[in-house]
Amino acid sequence: MAHTLARLLAGLALIVPAVTACGGADTAGVTSGAVVPLDQATLADAAGKRVVGVGEATHGNKEFVQARMLVIQRLVREHGFRTVALEADFGGTAVADDYVVEGLGTAEQAAAALGFDIYRTRETASLLQWLHDHNAAVAAPAKVRLHGFDMQRYDRNKERLLRYLATVEPAQVRPVQQALADLTDATRSVQDKTKIAAAATAAERITTRMRDHEATYVRLSSPESFAVALHHAETIGRGARLQLSGADYARKRDAWMAEAVDWIIGTGREHVIVAGHNSHLDKTGAAFSFESMGRRLARTYGGGYFAIGTEFATSTFLSRDDSSGEREQFTVSHDSPLAKLFGAQPLGYVNLAQASATPANRRLLGSEIRMGSVGDGYRSIYSMLSWTYTVPMVPARAYDALVYVPRATPVTPL
Repeated sequence: MAHTLARLLAGLALIVPAVTACGGADTAGVTSGAVVPLDQATLADAAGKRVVGVGEATHGNKEFVQARMLVIQRLVREHGFRTVALEADFGGTAVADDYVVEGLGTAEQAAAALGFDIYRTRETASLLQWLHDHNAAVAAPAKVRLHGFDMQRYDRNKERLLRYLATVEPAQVRPVQQALADLTDATRSVQDKTKIAAAATAAERITTRMRDHEATYVRLSSPESFAVALHHAETIGRGARLQLSGADYARKRDAWMAEAVDWIIGTGREHVIVAGHNSHLDKTGAAFSFESMGRRLARTYGGGYFAIGTEFATSTFLSRDDSSGEREQFTVSHDSPLAKLFGAQPLGYVNLAQASATPANRRLLGSEIRMGSVGDGYRSIYSMLSWTYTVPMVPARAYDALVYVPRATPVTPL
């Protein structure tokens, strides 16, 4: 199947002219008057929002991680945000939270614990180091907490669940450990589906039992620790169901990620920064045919959801090669009409409502254009056709603000 796809794309490259992001977009009169350097942006437009999404157009880029860090720093220091939610494993992010809050381990270990290769980088470690240093200098109420809203890993969630059960009902530790034994990170992509289904059912029974014993468990621990342990169990079950979902994988994942963000907010975290790929945070869900996480967040929180998207002209990034399975370096470029909106700023920030005060800008931002979008999985053949790494969308509907990087460079692996 992979070879067939490659031959198809190669053939199309010979007969279809490359589609550029400009695509006939009218950029006459577009000005960069609204742009400010991101490190000088006050982010007053995002202050007070319930949820602020910070996207990255491509995983595996240094500048998009740096942009995320600048936004987080400003919102934490000046606008009172105390929660950062990452498109990362819930259990693994709990390990990283132990580092940024309590100083357990190192920044590099915390980055590796997040569960995905895209975070095993020097840039992510620097972000976690900053959060750790910030927390070390402030009182408990001002400390920033980390959460993950993804459910594609097992090991850390099982560790945390079993640790909790050992404190409230030790007799359940071994049965739960045995029931979930077939769900491991190492065998996730090769495990027999029958075993996954059996373990998924077991995980759901465990969550039901926990709810049935909630009063006892809470008495022996606390409402907060019970809620977190239950979420670990639910995350394990959802991860297993995700593996069994086939063509419905992406839809279920986005729906459950949105519910995970709701859960984080429901634990009392009033203002949350949500960091992930543009496609998950875009308010219109332009990359998908279903209701994405971003569309769900926009529907749930309305004006309380502020989405910051990112765009590039050229992006050189590290990604998993879908042909070999190894992490490789790729480069894509497209002629983004948004470049005129940012002028010469190397890392510029534009509030779209403010920029739209100019008629030409408003016309551009209200038009459907193609914006860059690459997830964690790529093939070099895709670079021949820009429609494989761009998505048509209306910027003013998808985002409240944009950050533009003319030339994005690769992250530094740990």
